[in-house]
Formats: sequence, structure tokens, C-alpha cells
Amino acid sequence: MGIDYYGVLSIQRNSNELAIRKAYRNLALEFNPERLQDDNAEKIFAFIGEAYEVLSDPLRRAVYDQYGEEGLKRGVSGLDGYISAYHYHGDPMRTYKDFFGTASPYADLLDYLKDPPLMYELPDIRGIKKKQPPIYHTLWLSLHEIFFGGVKKMKIRRLQYIGTDCTLTELKENILSIPIKPGIRPNTEIIFPEEGDQNPVHIPADIIFVTKDKEHECFTRENDNLIMHVEISLEEALLGTTVTVDTIDHRVVRVPITDVVYPGYKKMVENEGMPILENPENKGNLIIEFRISFPQYIPQSSKGVFQKAFHLVKIGGGFHHEMINKMILADKIMRVDPCEQLPPP
Repeated sequence: MGIDYYGVLSIQRNSNELAIRKAYRNLALEFNPERLQDDNAEKIFAFIGEAYEVLSDPLRRAVYDQYGEEGLKRGVSGLDGYISAYHYHGDPMRTYKDFFGTASPYADLLDYLKDPPLMYELPDIRGIKKKQPPIYHTLWLSLHEIFFGGVKKMKIRRLQYIGTDCTLTELKENILSIPIKPGIRPNTEIIFPEEGDQNPVHIPADIIFVTKDKEHECFTRENDNLIMHVEISLEEALLGTTVTVDTIDHRVVRVPITDVVYPGYKKMVENEGMPILENPENKGNLIIEFRISFPQYIPQSSKGVFQKAFHLVKIGGGFHHEMINKMILADKIMRVDPCEQLPPP
């Protein structure tokens, strides 16, 4: 069993944000170590701070409600990618200061929120309001989304002013439309200015989405190029083959491999990679890397054929594929049982 954060704050599971803040305010004041002077106060104070940090954040609360403390602290897969594990920073006084705006054990922020002073009475408003630090979100993109570009919709929840009253707020959902340019590169920051929580004391934070590439079943992205791994047999490595590529833009490209495939060999197909961000009409390259599957057993008679073939290659100074094919075919014919051979025409 993990920590019951609702139990720590003594609230119902369907409690709203105000109830969560009220519960934390009462408990944080009661168990502030500087005020209580109790041996267990620091441990309880830390549990209260951790519970508040989880339940006051919509994403953390949603993960906790569905997967519990274990899922929250292990990390889970979400609809838009992997949700990173959460770990409390371990400084409950930092949480206390962020909430009350002071380290005083006698702070009383709830009355301030219920009956805020006029705008001109706020000390921070007399000068320049401070802007909240930016809020970062990971934006997972598939190679298909990166190839074609478009618009991605993301839902966020934030505190917004109620009507024209710039002192009262309520939690609302907003849909952000995120433009995705073809060929957009990993770790690109897409900024939505001042889309964070609104409050009369601070300028809302910027919401920043940082792009990451999702894994693809066939391709790996490297700058504007696509890397593809193909496994072929030793016969195909020596005699040639054709690699069939199902491209991201739903085409089938057949790439003939006529060279000898040796360890480290790569086949580059031009203009079959990802769109180049600065000029999407142009594309990077597709690079095919090979893994050669060697046979586990070769009969002695076949080894002799190979020895003759490689000997002829050395003599001829090159790789005569047709000659090797004919020798292998002749060897197969010679090893057919006489009774199984076709009668002469």
C-alpha cells in the first residue's frame, strides 16, 4: 500500500482545489516544526507538503488517482507519450514558502485569498509584477506527424479570472493548438506566452512544449536522415538482393543491393529521409544498415564449391557473381540421385 495523500490531508477524493488548499493551509500551520516543537512534526510536515504537491497538480493527481503512489513514482505511459516519474524534492519548507509566501509559522494566506486587498494595495503591484517561472511539458511526436506537419491539440487546466473580476479565479480547461512544422527537430521549444495560472499578484507563466521523437518500428531519426536496419542472409550479402521499404509517406520503394554487403556497409538512398525544416521540399537521406545472418551449418561438399568459387575470384581479380551461381547450380545437379534426374529430351 502506498501513501494515501487524501488521507494525509483529511479530504475527500472529489475535493476541489480550494478544499485542497484549505486542508494544506490548516495542517501546515498546525504541524510547522517551528511552531509545534515536536519530534514527529518534521516527518508529518514533509508528508503534508508532498500530499499537497501531488493533489494540487492536475496531471500528478490524475496519475495518482489511476495508478496510485507506485505508478506516480515509477512513471507511466500516457496518450501523448511517457509521463515521467514524480519524486518529492524533500524540502517541505520550500512548499510552505511557495504557498504562504513566507516562512512565518503564523502565516494566514486563506483569508488573503478569500478577501484580497485592492490591486493598488498589493506590494508587488506598486512596482513591476514578477512573472511566474515557465512550465515545461514534453510533446511526443511520431515520425508521421513530423513528416507531414500540422496542428496538434493539447488540453491544459489553469486558474482563470472569473469575468471581469481580476481577483477571483476558477479552474478551467483550455485547448492549445500547437503548430507542427514538417521536419521539426527534437528539443524544439514551442512557447505559449502567459498561459499559466492567473492571479492578481504575478504575471502568468509561459507554457513551453518541448518536442521529442516517438520510437518507430522501422526507422530511427538522425538529424534529417532516417536509419533503417535490415537483416539479410550470407547468400544475399554475397550475391545481392532487393530491400523493400515502406516509407512514412505511404509509398513502397525497392532498393536493389548489387554490392557485396560487408560488416559496416551502408546503402544510402537520397531524398528518402525526413523533410528539411528550413526547406521542406527537400529531404534528408535514407541510410540502410545491414545485419548479416550466417548459416549455422554448411555441408563439406558445399564448402568445396565455395573454395573453388573464391579461388576463381582471386584469379579473376573480381567477384564474378554469375560464375559462382553457375558453379553452385552445377554442384546441386551433380548431387541429385540418378533415379530422380529427368530423362533426356
